[in-house]
Parts: sequence; C-alpha cells; structure tokens
Amino acid sequence: MKINSGSRGSAPYRGGMSGFLSNIPEFDEGEIRKAQRIAQVRDMWKDLVEPIILQHTNNVFVFTKDGRREMHVYVDESIYAAELNNRRELLKWQCREKFGEEIDLFDIHISRGRNKQNHPYAEDAEVQRAAKAAAPVVPLTEEERQRVEEACAPIPDPVLREKFKKAMISDLEWKKSE
Repeated sequence: MKINSGSRGSAPYRGGMSGFLSNIPEFDEGEIRKAQRIAQVRDMWKDLVEPIILQHTNNVFVFTKDGRREMHVYVDESIYAAELNNRRELLKWQCREKFGEEIDLFDIHISRGRNKQNHPYAEDAEVQRAAKAAAPVVPLTEEERQRVEEACAPIPDPVLREKFKKAMISDLEWKKSE
C-alpha cells in the first residue's frame, strides 16, 4: 500500500495529536486537559483513603488559587469530615510524597442538596463488594477456633458469649479470605 504524498493529498502533518484533533468540530483541548486532571485527582484520592471514605466522598478538587495549592474534599456525612480533619496533615504529606502535589490548604466540606447524592466512587465500591462476596470463605483451623473459644470464655452471659464468638469467627474467616 502506497501512502499518497503528492499535491492532491493532505499536506505533511506537523501539528501532533492536538493539531489533528483541533480540526474536529466541537473539539476543545482545554476541556480534554480538564477531564484528564479530574481523573488524575480522583485516582490520587482513591489511593489516599480507604473504601469506606470513598463511598462517602462526593467530590475532590485540587487547584491553585492566589498562588496557593488547595485541595477541597466534599463528603456526605459529618463523621467522614471529622475523620478527614483528623488526618489533614497526614493526607497533605501523602499527597506530596506519593504524587508530588504540594497542598497548602486542605478543606473538607459536607455536601448539601443534590451534590450530597453524587458518589463518583460508588461503582468502584460495588465492584469491590462483589469481588469480596465472590471470594471463597477460608474456614478457621481447629487451633484458631480454640483461641476464639479461650478469648470468649470470660464472658459470663452465655447468649452474649455465643454471639460474640460467632462474630469473631466470621470476622477472622473474612480476613483470611482477603
């Protein structure tokens, strides 16, 4: 197959991919960059916090304002805002160490109205839950069950002791399955 390089064909291409894409009607390179940055920030946040916090995260923004790098996180419940507030300096440090993002201001907000229903990480959480549910449960060994028995023995109420033992066994089997 011969590539047409004559005068009837298009001029040699020198604009790179963005030059090529700029010939497409409705193409906005700025919007593409913005979408890429949003995805980058969301991936960064996903790496910084546990799945339970992700499930309650409504949005995350990192931007520069007045020469300062700011991170704003929106969550749907005050308990998650309080947890993030406790970790504020650790999260800023992790952003710098893991991603090279020097965060000067870290603000946590509780979402209101329609924004409270926005859960960009919900699909990820559903996939993780489905994977865990599909994982086979690894039963405890006889020795592990004996340790659970010994740990529960001091509980005087027999009903409470059995329920606590059942919960411990379920928890340990689930952790062994991961």
